[in-house]
Amino acid sequence: MIMPSQISVPSTRASFINASLDDDVISNQTLNDAPSGAFLKSETSLDEGGTATALPPTFPPAFSPTFLPAFPPAYGPSSQDLAQRRKQLRAKRRSKLLKAVWRSLAITGFAAGTVWLATSPIWLIKSGNQIEISNNRQLSESNIKALLPVPYPQSLLKIKPNDLAERLAAYAPIKSAVVSRQLVPPRLTVKVTERVPVAVAIPDTTQPIEALANHPMPFVEPGLIDAQGYWMPRNSFQDLGASESLPELSVKGMRPGDQAAWRSLYQIISRSPVSVTAIDWTMPSNLILQTDLGPVHFGPYSKNFARQMAALDQMRSLPEKVNSAKVSYIDLQDPDNPMIEFSQK
Repeated sequence: MIMPSQISVPSTRASFINASLDDDVISNQTLNDAPSGAFLKSETSLDEGGTATALPPTFPPAFSPTFLPAFPPAYGPSSQDLAQRRKQLRAKRRSKLLKAVWRSLAITGFAAGTVWLATSPIWLIKSGNQIEISNNRQLSESNIKALLPVPYPQSLLKIKPNDLAERLAAYAPIKSAVVSRQLVPPRLTVKVTERVPVAVAIPDTTQPIEALANHPMPFVEPGLIDAQGYWMPRNSFQDLGASESLPELSVKGMRPGDQAAWRSLYQIISRSPVSVTAIDWTMPSNLILQTDLGPVHFGPYSKNFARQMAALDQMRSLPEKVNSAKVSYIDLQDPDNPMIEFSQK
């Protein structure tokens, strides 16, 4: 006696079924997607003793392994696709080749144009007449042109403006220079900033220092100083062809360490209505100025110097009250209590 019964298969995976399919493989996706107990059917039989025996499961015709869908075969690109790809690759190679050719032509043309510009007579500096000098005061145009190491004729494009500016600034009378090129018409423009001497620096002869030959030492030998305290040899301008014109003010005993103080000191005396003709700085403890009122002792230079000069300005009427010939010096160490020292003669 055969009793049909349904055996449901869980929706996970029925891997135990594969052994009874005679080497046919059921798609796992098919098993997972089918509802539970939809396609596996099993039968049981009773023997004479009434014992039930399970028969192997059977598949309905609709889910037989013979009718399971197969995966589509994998196909490669068609001959038309391959031909299209080969065409695209040839076009890319042709484009790269054209770009390389144009790049080479551009570089060659640029190099040839540069060589032509550098050697063309249109861009030549043939004489000093094509050099324009500006902002010069003490040095003449011919003096400055003589300092430029430019052989004539010279290609304008071969001239290095920065090198020329550095060469000019190496001379003591020239503080700075700006050199630029002009193509149309071809010329050089040179703008200089000169140092203006404001005082003659006289060394302290009581403490002489031997200078090396051909190596002038600042403040050790006579020289010139500008408003910033920059020292230069006395014949600096004369050596460059400028006419010698010495300042009226002289400073004696100034040392390199006094340059910072000199900048503020000179600024104050240059604005004062009192005329100062000489400065004696040989003793740092007592700064002495020669003025139209006579010698004035200030003591050590300090931040009170401006107040001291203001007090001296208030004493400009002194010659009207006191015989200047009898005044030995004016003591302004205390600007609030100025003192006049008279000579004993």
